Amino acid sequence: MLIIEKLNLKEKMSDGEESIAAFILTLGKELHKYSTRNIAEATLTSPATVIRLCKKLDFKGFDDFKEQFLKEMNYLDQQYGKVDANFPFNRNDTMMKTAHKISHLYEDTVTDTMTLLHHDDLQKALRLLKNSNSIHIFSTGTALNLAESFKEKMLKIGKNVVISNNLNYQLYEVSCIPKGDIAIIISYSGETINTIKIAQTCKNNKIPIIAITSFGENTLAKLASCKLTISTKESLYHNLGDFSTHLATHLMLDILYSVFFLEDYDQNYDNKIKITKDLEALRSSTNPIINDGIEK
Repeated sequence: MLIIEKLNLKEKMSDGEESIAAFILTLGKELHKYSTRNIAEATLTSPATVIRLCKKLDFKGFDDFKEQFLKEMNYLDQQYGKVDANFPFNRNDTMMKTAHKISHLYEDTVTDTMTLLHHDDLQKALRLLKNSNSIHIFSTGTALNLAESFKEKMLKIGKNVVISNNLNYQLYEVSCIPKGDIAIIISYSGETINTIKIAQTCKNNKIPIIAITSFGENTLAKLASCKLTISTKESLYHNLGDFSTHLATHLMLDILYSVFFLEDYDQNYDNKIKITKDLEALRSSTNPIINDGIEK
């Protein structure tokens, strides 16, 4: 969850802390000019109350909070958008205008996700994939369907992927992951109760976690061995269809597959062709564009 969302929610805040939260939200990027004493004076509270609020939001203190808050402000101010991620079209748009808006949203989402992807994070994720015996994926809803595509690709090059589709069994299955395996946990908010239980079990059992989640601090990110951040311009609930979140998740899974494939390109390609031909012998087409026979 973004810091600004936590400040707006005001969960379990005292009156003084609520005043501080509201003041920080009005400051926005101007927060860089303020100290704990400045904020305390402006809100008729105390420096201790400012620090207590920061710790309540899971930060070490005010300096840590300010650094992360300003990073978040800078990210949210970046405008790739030709389209609002939450409401990419409206009731008065024509059919083709809507189609173009969705295509623009896809472009924006890919661009945004790539700005959040850092070499060292991807390298660490790749190392975890390479060194694992099997990969276990945990999530809910549509993300599990997206994970099935990743699983299929990985199986075709000989890498085992296990997806827990039964949400009631996920908490049991995670406790049975053997040493040498890893978990990929997908959660946009990073705060879903079952997701956190799964991540905590992995951490307790020393199972490495690759987290695919939103920008900013969240509980899943803190428990993960490696965090891969996806575009975070979409509200959890107030949107027309989770277009951006689903695309960004699919993109990140495809990137993981591709960099894993790249590590042993020729062998993985040979494996894919052999396994595909053995198991999909009945597939064919009269379309010369997609018909087999073109070597990559």
